Amino acid sequence: MLAAGCGSGTPESDEPADGAGGVAGELTFGNWQWLEVGRGDAIWDAVTQYEAVNDGVTMKQLAVPYKDYPGTMKAQMGAQGGPDILILTDVNYAEMAAAGLLEPLDGVLPSELEANLNAANEGAIYEGTRYGYAWEVVNYALIWNKALLTEAGVEPPTDMQSFIDAAVAVTEATGNPGFAARHQMNEEAAWWEDFSNWPYGFGGGWSEDGELTIDTEENIAAVQAFKEMYDSGAMAIGDDASTFRTKFAEGKIGMLIDNSSVALTVTTDNPVLSGDDIGTSALPFPTPNATHSVMYLAVNAHSDNKELAEDWLRWFYTADAQEAVAAGLAPSSIGTNAPMPAEFLSANPWVDTYTAQAEFTRSSAIKGFEEQFPEISHIVMGEIEKVLVSGADPAEALAKAQADAEAIANS
Repeated sequence: MLAAGCGSGTPESDEPADGAGGVAGELTFGNWQWLEVGRGDAIWDAVTQYEAVNDGVTMKQLAVPYKDYPGTMKAQMGAQGGPDILILTDVNYAEMAAAGLLEPLDGVLPSELEANLNAANEGAIYEGTRYGYAWEVVNYALIWNKALLTEAGVEPPTDMQSFIDAAVAVTEATGNPGFAARHQMNEEAAWWEDFSNWPYGFGGGWSEDGELTIDTEENIAAVQAFKEMYDSGAMAIGDDASTFRTKFAEGKIGMLIDNSSVALTVTTDNPVLSGDDIGTSALPFPTPNATHSVMYLAVNAHSDNKELAEDWLRWFYTADAQEAVAAGLAPSSIGTNAPMPAEFLSANPWVDTYTAQAEFTRSSAIKGFEEQFPEISHIVMGEIEKVLVSGADPAEALAKAQADAEAIANS
């Protein structure tokens, strides 16, 4: 799938900083977020304001569900097709850059726009070359249904034991699952991102100083804790993310560990569960550490519309466009320091938890092993599934994952 691309470096741009350099054509934009109810429309409205300043362009969506998105983009682009511009998560970005599927973008933005980029853009430089720009940074928090916790007579949990106890109490008092999370290989890529909060929160991680650290004591403790929740009778076993998020929006699940986009999506225009009906707090783990997901904007190396895509990028990182997209992508932060609208923050006080969490987050990509990430993450999640489903010992499962991953890394 990951056939080598034919992209080449881009010279320093002479285009004006406001974009819309007179290039015409159709620009296809690949993103799973177009399918997010309400929010997808707001983001699309922001990015297509380019059509108002360049009347020679028509923008078109390529929308693919998140669980299918990485594989679809790899397949299409590996076959020299796919969208002109696209969003990639940090766990897929380096892999696709290494495969030559992304167009180098050094010098596309003029210096005055480069100066406005924030630190989230640093991860878009792969082996000394920029292949993208930061689109969105999404943090995680514990989200709870205030009414269900009140009915169960429990406070929002602050540690692992109170977390399990609260989940069980909600189930016993209301008949609803006390907690839900991804836990199946049919959502492997997204499960990896979500689950990484557990080892990080227990003080662990996947690599350090160029060495894999899959089977550390901290990671073993995290897997054991997840298994205890899984076995508690209070977790929504068998539900995929779409199912349990819908149930949460219907007021039928007590707690989630999920990202800020989900908190907004499940409460927007929802007569059952509004933003006032949920609470958020830091994850109930031994340390404040957690993961985040950085999404990058990239240009397809096989696009026939690279010049138009680059012109769109020059427009997109202007102040007016960034102000619009900050509103559309709220409650996430973006690739510049354009602020979320004050009225949005006032109407959604739960956002503050996510903003505060940013100090303690890092990517779920395996630092130093980005190119081997798909194989290594598959090995790890396969072993964790054995712990959940077959009762494998967490220490033995992660020791096997460590050995198998090292074999991949050293091959």
